[in-house]
Amino acid sequence: MSKKKSILLSILKTWFFSTVVSSFFLIVFMSLTKPVVAERPRNCDMSGLAYGLVIIWLLLLSISSFSSLLSLLGSFQSKIKIMFCWFLLPIIFIIYYFFMITEGQTINGEDILFFLIANFPWLAFWVFYYSRFNRLYGKQIDK
Repeated sequence: MSKKKSILLSILKTWFFSTVVSSFFLIVFMSLTKPVVAERPRNCDMSGLAYGLVIIWLLLLSISSFSSLLSLLGSFQSKIKIMFCWFLLPIIFIIYYFFMITEGQTINGEDILFFLIANFPWLAFWVFYYSRFNRLYGKQIDK
């Protein structure tokens, strides 16, 4: 398999697996923090919005990870530049997301937990595929 195809499949698999894992953790989180049912149930349940936001956020992270394709160019063949290509843009997106969900207010436990649910599975899978890419093609990059 070519390097370019390997990176593209890594992006796709990272998005898919992190979406499944994040959705599972979000379902568990929302069921554990379910409010006490009032006498009169609400007409609208906003939990679907949280699932949609997480899936869209993971899609945006995956789109930002296309910067990893720059590591295939000859001018980006040093280890520092490869780490820059694979992780810098997604990390900037993750930092932006953290400040977006906290909205400059005090940070509470729910914000941190939702941040981890939305970002940690993606980052873990992306590091896994990066290490796999290095195992397969690392010797060719060092040359």
